[in-house]
Amino acid sequence: MSAPPVSSAWAPWWTPEQLRSFLSHVESVVQARFGEYALDEVEGTVSVQKMDCVLGLSNLAQTCRAADPEDWRLIVYNHVARLDDFAPDVLAERLADYQKLRPDLRVRVVGPHHLNQIDPVCDPLPLGLSACLSVDLDGAACPVDRSYFEEWDIEQGEVMAVALANTLMDEPLTALEGSELPGKTRVFTGDSLFVTGHLLDFARTVPDISPQGAVVTVPAAHTVMVCPIELDEQFVEDSATMLAASYIRYIAGPNSVSPNALWWRPGRPLEGFARLDNQSFELVAPEPLRSKLWEGLRSGST
Repeated sequence: MSAPPVSSAWAPWWTPEQLRSFLSHVESVVQARFGEYALDEVEGTVSVQKMDCVLGLSNLAQTCRAADPEDWRLIVYNHVARLDDFAPDVLAERLADYQKLRPDLRVRVVGPHHLNQIDPVCDPLPLGLSACLSVDLDGAACPVDRSYFEEWDIEQGEVMAVALANTLMDEPLTALEGSELPGKTRVFTGDSLFVTGHLLDFARTVPDISPQGAVVTVPAAHTVMVCPIELDEQFVEDSATMLAASYIRYIAGPNSVSPNALWWRPGRPLEGFARLDNQSFELVAPEPLRSKLWEGLRSGST
């Protein structure tokens, strides 16, 4: 008798039958390659005993969603095969020598779902985001668990500075040409999973932004959206359009990060601007900015 259909919050776009087909490929590939496993259909994870790791399935599901179902098994196989790079003995050897590892260190801005099942080395950012210390494993992003980090006996700030410098130098973020977003809104993209780290030193990417800063979103690992703040009615329309486009990008994936929006200013810490992760819009910008926005709207309507 076949397994009953399932439904899931982490892959809401599929019918229960489509989700069951996807999960059957995952189970078949994981069992054939690694043996014992445990599938959590509610959380969208599969625990692999041999690797002593937990694999999240949401990004893999997003990738398969955009592909022909006939290609799903190959996509799943290629994704699961990368677990070989995350085997405990392989990671322990790779992360043991800090000086040798230094060139591969990166910083990646991630959402809370990226940090489940580990004790990450990271700096908190507003609205559930984190700047996560990671290692570039030949294109795969490996967050650094604190158990490895503690063996280095180096201050976290120093290590994060090295990782950010590597990110800015080796992971270019470039403006996407031909964006259909209105006004001065810009979309930046990159080829790696680490380009979101540019948010921590964004002035070199958008040097012409005024001291008022910009609204920025990180809907996916390869995408950063920016809407410069102007205290007028046009900004309200432009930022609303950008937030809608960002939310769609977040839902579609792959490699979704966050639907929420931050307030970036040159030389200042990131702050929250708007929360959308509860499926509604909540303006959480600090009071001084909200007051200035209201003043700009009032002056623009008179």
